[in-house]
Amino acid sequence: MTAQNDTFVKSVPDISFTAIRSAGDFRSLVNQRKIHCIYCGRPLLSNKIAARLKANGVFSGPIKNFAQEMFNYIEYLHPSEKEALKKITLMAFDYPNIRLSEAIKKLYPKANEELLKEQKPIFKELSGLANQMPHGWKTKYQKLLKITRNRLEEKEYIPEEFSGKEFAYKIYRISDTVKDEYMASRIIKLTEPLTHPIFKNPKEPLTEKFIDKILRLTEIRDTNKNEVTKSDLQLFLIGQIRKYAEILNRKDIINFCDIGIATIEKKPVKIKFSNKAFRYDLNEALEGMPDDALREKISSIVKRLPDSRTSVNAFITKHELAASDAIGYDLLRPSIVTIEHMHPKSQNGANELWNYALSCERDNNNRSDSYMKDFINAFPKENQQRYFNEIFEEVFKGNIPKETAQRMLKVFFNESGRQFESPKLKSKPKKNYY
Repeated sequence: MTAQNDTFVKSVPDISFTAIRSAGDFRSLVNQRKIHCIYCGRPLLSNKIAARLKANGVFSGPIKNFAQEMFNYIEYLHPSEKEALKKITLMAFDYPNIRLSEAIKKLYPKANEELLKEQKPIFKELSGLANQMPHGWKTKYQKLLKITRNRLEEKEYIPEEFSGKEFAYKIYRISDTVKDEYMASRIIKLTEPLTHPIFKNPKEPLTEKFIDKILRLTEIRDTNKNEVTKSDLQLFLIGQIRKYAEILNRKDIINFCDIGIATIEKKPVKIKFSNKAFRYDLNEALEGMPDDALREKISSIVKRLPDSRTSVNAFITKHELAASDAIGYDLLRPSIVTIEHMHPKSQNGANELWNYALSCERDNNNRSDSYMKDFINAFPKENQQRYFNEIFEEVFKGNIPKETAQRMLKVFFNESGRQFESPKLKSKPKKNYY
């Protein structure tokens, strides 16, 4: 629920306050002082720190330097990321000059073995539920589980369909770790046509305008436009992305491209298991199934699958082919400060300072559009008390209007269903009006 519009409407008197007037200003508080996540209570990290570490070569340099620098941020990290950093730090004693990507490859075999031990009993339990399903859904469900076994065991198989949307999402997620901003923007531009509905609808014909657009993007000149197919256009786009990835020496992007090309060409390929992809495919396989109780039972079992948020082994296996910059950034990403709408934006929550709270990216993403009252139960009340104490300290400094902070607290009480003693101001806050 990250804020899309950083400009506030002047609907209350204190908006004329000259200090914090936008989501960007509010996030920037973490550049000036330590503020803790309203949910998990960990200190919030500025995106500027992650960007600086990347720009200074900390992520891409020897792990002895990486481990030394990252020690300064260990209190910010979530459990699986903290455990991954500890393993990398220990490896630095034996292999001080290897890079992050090499360290992860050394950690991968054992991590993958341990992860499979955690996953297999859960999938065995899921497999046992197939006989309880209506026939049509049983077939789709068993087919998905067979594909999943191939992915878990890293066996080659021929995927049924290329998903431009999934491909574009994976590239977008790692694009901010590409050092060359121009190349990153070119790669993103090339993924955009892959999500066009024309590729999903076999009955919709290609238009000359659409073909010309892709030929311009991919810089392809010597082709007969009358003979071009939809698969050709997808291959042109992915092929150009792969060329850029080779220039950048990004093996992770090259791997995504190779899988995409093999899928389109209906060739056998190894695809690593992904929790997110499995859940998406499972929802599609179970869509419309009349047995709600069985669907709920399956959902509760799937929630027990370890992922990179909860398991260091999952974090390591996920990053087996990742570039050092991507690994370093992903260790910090969950801790980066975000703007949280206390009343969900999807439920007409206001884009106003008084409806905002600061949370880490992980908790913001985990909450998504659910009600705060449902999400916050997993976290102790003391975390929210400390958070609002810090907010009211900023009122005392004159950085946040008193009326806005009080309204924030009121919204929090209403949305969370929790109550605690309101923070007290030490004295009348100084004002800094126009």
